Amino acid sequence: MSDPSSAEPTTAPNRTPTRRWILLGVAAVFFAFVLYKVLNPFPDQSYMEIPHGDHTHYVPKDRNPDVPMNRFPTQPPGPNERILPDGRVVPASPSP
Repeated sequence: MSDPSSAEPTTAPNRTPTRRWILLGVAAVFFAFVLYKVLNPFPDQSYMEIPHGDHTHYVPKDRNPDVPMNRFPTQPPGPNERILPDGRVVPASPSP
C-alpha cells in the first residue's frame, strides 16, 4: 500500500506566461485605441477646434502655418461649406 502523503502532487502546466502575453496584447490594443483617439479626435471632420482665449477658432487640418490664427473663423463651417488653408470659408465642392 502506498502512502498518499508521499505521492507527488499533480500540477497543471504553468500557464502564467500565456496569460501574461494575452494581458499584454489586450493592453497594447487598448493603448493603441486611446492614442488614435488622442491624435485624431474628430476623424469625420476636415477641421479642428482650437481654443484661443475666450473663443474657439475652427482650423482646417491642412492649415497653412504661415497664416495667423486670427484669420480663421470662430464659428464652424456650415454643412455645405469648408475652410481653406488660408482661413477663407467657401462653398464645399460637390462630391463626384
